[in-house]
Amino acid sequence: MQIITNTIAGRIVVFESIIDEIPGGVSLLVENLDNLVKNANVDKRFLPPGTPVYVDIAARTAEVSKSSTAITGSGAQAIRVAKNNHWKVDDILNDGITGANIDSITTSNASYDILNVDAALVYAEGTEYCQGSATGASTALEYTPNGLTKNQVWMGDGNADAAVVTVGSVRDDALTFPLNALLAAALRGDQSTITIV
Repeated sequence: MQIITNTIAGRIVVFESIIDEIPGGVSLLVENLDNLVKNANVDKRFLPPGTPVYVDIAARTAEVSKSSTAITGSGAQAIRVAKNNHWKVDDILNDGITGANIDSITTSNASYDILNVDAALVYAEGTEYCQGSATGASTALEYTPNGLTKNQVWMGDGNADAAVVTVGSVRDDALTFPLNALLAAALRGDQSTITIV
């Protein structure tokens, strides 16, 4: 007799409810993402479910509303974030009050990246950042989200098809990318009604 044990990883449930989504999905644009990195520490070719996106309904395209959370050891102009981020040089990192330009990104550490910015930001562990459209005192977003990706999206071949949820509720603790106050408010706007639970 042979006894074999197999362990199957549990599935992470991102959405508590999905009431409406964009019929037929959209084309997710990846030009502004760091979407080709795959190494022992991270695989950025996949975009996780629950990622905030701005959908241009007329064009049937979507842009990712980038976000990250500060981790231990950050500084006012050297923000440490998880390796799975999609930030690029010259993106504007916004702490919810102020925007600063990303001058360079240090990727040499196996556990985190360092976003080196040109002005001081709030940097306490757990601070949630989003992509702004202006430096200095500003809460303007580069891409104001009006939906969340429904499923994991493969981006390794370039632009990809994505299903986008516009009405429903999402589990905050299951999200890969945080929804800070600016993103959460946008998701309860004119084009979407996403509740964070």
